[in-house]
Order: sequence, then C-alpha cells, then structure tokens
Amino acid sequence: MNPATILKLALEDGVTLDLSAAGTIKVTGDRSAVNRWLPLVREHKPGIMAVLQEAANDLLPDSAMEARRQRVLTVLAEQPGIPYVVVVDNPDTDPVIMVLGIRGQATCELRVPREKFDPFLLLDLIGRHCGTIH
Repeated sequence: MNPATILKLALEDGVTLDLSAAGTIKVTGDRSAVNRWLPLVREHKPGIMAVLQEAANDLLPDSAMEARRQRVLTVLAEQPGIPYVVVVDNPDTDPVIMVLGIRGQATCELRVPREKFDPFLLLDLIGRHCGTIH
C-alpha cells in the first residue's frame, strides 16, 4: 500500500493524519481505529510525511493566488452593495480556479475539476445560503 492510499483509507475509517508543529505525524480519531492504523503508519512514516509535506506546500499562498484574492477584494470595495463575489481565473483550466469573497467575512480559493464545474449551480448555492450560519 502506498502512502497516499494509506492517508485516503485511514480518513475513510475516521482517522486523520496531519503534520504536527514538531515535524511528526499527528494521528487523530476514534481510539480503536487509530490503534488499527498506527502499525501501518509507522511502517510507511517517511512516505506519509512526504505526502503530507507536499500537500502542506500546495496550500502555501503564492503571488498568483494573492493577485486573485486582491481582485475579489477590489470588486467588493468598488461595489459596496453586493454581499459576495466570485472570480473565475480561467474556466478553461483543469482544475478551474475560483476565488470567493464574502463581504466582511472571508475569502477562499476553490479548485474544482473542470468536468464538475457549474458556475450557475455555484452562484445558486451561494445565493441560497449566503448569511446562513452552519
């Protein structure tokens, strides 16, 4: 079993593996499930750490990401009457990269596989649930 498969199957079993601040693997979940996964995690520790580190690096902001975020913030600043804005970077890429900005709340970047990207459904969902507290 490879490290990516271990991470996926463990998550499906309710066990989460993350990098800790100390640079080790933090394993959380139901005690019995964690105990089932620990031997395999220890056996594949270097590979799992590499996959987790690569995923963490993918989450680091880059200049293009910050530029997209600034575009969203600019639209929100220029149009004070709108509660949210969605900017699609390039709908022809795979994945499609979108930035969502919700006034006074947050911004986030979404990466959606092109074959599942439906901008009208996205806008409908945001419109229906904007302001809903979950």
